Amino acid sequence: MAAKFTSYLAVTLVCLGVSCASADDFAERCSALARQVKVSVAFQDLPVVTDESRNVQALNGLSGKRAGGHHNVYGLTHANPYFRLSVVPRTVMDSHGQICAMPDISLSLGFSEIVVYLARELTDQCRRNVVREHEQEHVNTWKAHLRASAQLLTTILRREVGEPRTYASRGEAEAGVRVWADELVTPWAKRILATVSDAQQAIDTPASYAAVVSRLRGCPPVAH
Repeated sequence: MAAKFTSYLAVTLVCLGVSCASADDFAERCSALARQVKVSVAFQDLPVVTDESRNVQALNGLSGKRAGGHHNVYGLTHANPYFRLSVVPRTVMDSHGQICAMPDISLSLGFSEIVVYLARELTDQCRRNVVREHEQEHVNTWKAHLRASAQLLTTILRREVGEPRTYASRGEAEAGVRVWADELVTPWAKRILATVSDAQQAIDTPASYAAVVSRLRGCPPVAH
């Protein structure tokens, strides 16, 4: 498996209302931003690609396991998850150019790639299905965790985004809100990936491998 975190920030500074806020209503409009801010988190699914072009030796190399004995790899799931973050500052400005801002956050969770490799040596349908079903557990775990995380993060980010902040200029607001959102999302992205990694390791236990081996032995002999 491989995992990476990428953040894509599209920042546009806007001034809410017909005109920028005067000194009299600046504080009121600033306070209102906390109720107006938008947080959207969505899971973007991706079809799984099945690759049966590689032999066991190649899969051993991809997995980092040494060839031979019980270390041969007949199936492997490779996923590249992403977290794409888009931020739009929601702002009001007073008559002196001071800016109050909060981030509108749009976060997309998904995969740039998810591939199930099945060894070329799996020439019969029974053994191929046994290995494929094991790898499907890894696929299901990846997708279930990211899907659930998207639902959870919507609530968490809205709660943790905090209160409006003031900046001395447009430039400060643009940079500050970008860092604000990134610092809010990045720890959660790392936490999610660590949780998925633990869940993946829990699938590949000695008991799980023993069950797979037992099922493989139950397949009809391969005709030569």
